[in-house]
Amino acid sequence: MKQIVLGLTPELADALQHLGGRDEMTIGDLVREALHNDLRRRKHARGLRLDKTLAPLRQHLDEDVRDAVNWQDLQRRVRRKGYQFVRRGGGLSLHDLNGTHICSAADLGHRHARLMRQFGEPIANTGPKLRMVG
Repeated sequence: MKQIVLGLTPELADALQHLGGRDEMTIGDLVREALHNDLRRRKHARGLRLDKTLAPLRQHLDEDVRDAVNWQDLQRRVRRKGYQFVRRGGGLSLHDLNGTHICSAADLGHRHARLMRQFGEPIANTGPKLRMVG
């Protein structure tokens, strides 16, 4: 376990010590639990935000992804709508035709591994130089 030093106001330290004593937990236990819960909440909130934000795009491209017979067909279909898939690290990203990153394919519900199984091969890493925004 990595050790860190955490500065607390006297009031917060007293409150944590009181709460920890009541629940038979150390201040470290309380802080770890609070951080764990906050990270889980943030991850869940991000997922909900992505679902809400990306739902229209997912719906716009789902038929193309589902009906494509190979990578070339998929790229042709999504290019007609102003997008392209680009291999990025171990995954796949959706970009606009200027090369601006939009989201991951997984954010759209289409993991690269599943698409490789669907098409029987990995996507060719052919695409324009990418410009990252945001």
